[in-house]
Amino acid sequence: MPRPKGQTLTEKDIVDAAIALLEREGEPALGVNRVARELGIQPPSLYNHIAGNEALRLAVAVEGYRRTAEFVTQQVADIEEPTLALKTVAHALRSFAKSYPRLYAVTTTNPFKLDHPEFAQYLTSAVEFYTTLLKPFDLCADDIVHTIRILLASIHGFIQAEQVGLFVFSQSVDESYERMINTLDLLHEYLIAS
Repeated sequence: MPRPKGQTLTEKDIVDAAIALLEREGEPALGVNRVARELGIQPPSLYNHIAGNEALRLAVAVEGYRRTAEFVTQQVADIEEPTLALKTVAHALRSFAKSYPRLYAVTTTNPFKLDHPEFAQYLTSAVEFYTTLLKPFDLCADDIVHTIRILLASIHGFIQAEQVGLFVFSQSVDESYERMINTLDLLHEYLIAS
């Protein structure tokens, strides 16, 4: 999709093109040269906005994180019951991963650093989001972190196993996921009892 002459190129344009290529062609397309061809420009033009392939991948992962967070937040916006909200988060994450499997994979396998300003911002937002969801359980700060880790490890682990085709038996994968999510009721009981 060549750009019209004279139209200013932004980092958002580059990242959006990279994500479209990623979903269409896979991770090998996630490079400055391929994105430049997609935009109909010379690769050096991209270096005014993106330092190289590693920076492009990081920018895509950060945008993937932003899109995932926005999607999940919208899904739980009007849900007040805490266990239902957590189950909705689980369904929303899987739904997003099914809709954007390659973006989800890049986002969840990219090693972020706390000193990266955008990631730090999204991490803070995520902690606030989950802290709000877990508030009814009256957890201390450490327990919130442990609970978030347990939830996300379960959810992301299942999604990643599904994406790479590890579930080969005929039983319904949807039912397995539902059963896993229903264990959140057990988590709810554990949190109240502890």
